[in-house]
Amino acid sequence: MEQTIEQIQNDIMNRMQQFDFTDQVLILRELENFCGQQADEALKMEYDMAAMEDELIDN
Repeated sequence: MEQTIEQIQNDIMNRMQQFDFTDQVLILRELENFCGQQADEALKMEYDMAAMEDELIDN
């Protein structure tokens, strides 16, 4: 998993080289927001799935 994360990070930074500093900051902030939202959604889905499993067990 660590290797995959490092590869993604390297890919992002390589792609960023074509932009000036201001654009790099904007892109990285947008990616930060996007990744946070995706992580929140993944956790919510996991929580919802666990709740559904509990409900099935209870019934």
